[in-house]
Amino acid sequence: MTSDPSSTFVEDLSHRLRQATFDAVLGSAMVADDSVALTVPRATETLGPARLAQAHPAGAAREQAVALYQRCLQHYRQAVRPQDSARGFDDVGAAAAHFVAANLSALSGKQPTAAELLQLERQLRRVVQTSLAWGELPAADRQAYVEQLALLAVLVGEAAVQAPSQGPAAVANVERAARSYLQQLLGLNPDGLALGPKGLMVRETIASSRAA
Repeated sequence: MTSDPSSTFVEDLSHRLRQATFDAVLGSAMVADDSVALTVPRATETLGPARLAQAHPAGAAREQAVALYQRCLQHYRQAVRPQDSARGFDDVGAAAAHFVAANLSALSGKQPTAAELLQLERQLRRVVQTSLAWGELPAADRQAYVEQLALLAVLVGEAAVQAPSQGPAAVANVERAARSYLQQLLGLNPDGLALGPKGLMVRETIASSRAA
């Protein structure tokens, strides 16, 4: 994700996600589904693909990147979260959960269960809702942010599936990107994290919970 006016929010969210993960390590209860869905109305034109493509050189490379990102966002909205399309919004908690889950899966090779993904969605929704910076973001920046999370979830997921057939270098590139994305969002070492009964947890805590 790029440096834009939402950078303050990303820093605040990273801090709060670290605290939420530490709370899980200390044995906090599972997140109940008592929070209101956090949504962003869709605009006529998308913003996330073009903003993310700014990291590419101007010209054909950037145009190709925009087209790829648009396709990934369209796939997310049509295949991953079709329930949001009829209502004309994107669910922030769901996008964040799919983003984190896709990157963790790229590192571990394990797909999350439906229950783990739902718990992660609830966990991340609460964290975003408590972020003071989120409430201060202009609507356009909120839209761009959630679109980037959504399209990167698809992009990383597809790359992780294709990489093994492309060789060790491709696998290493996907894992490197996944670690970078998670480090940027979570501010924690991704190699020590996984999904468990309480959402995002450290591996040792998950093992203890299952043993109990």
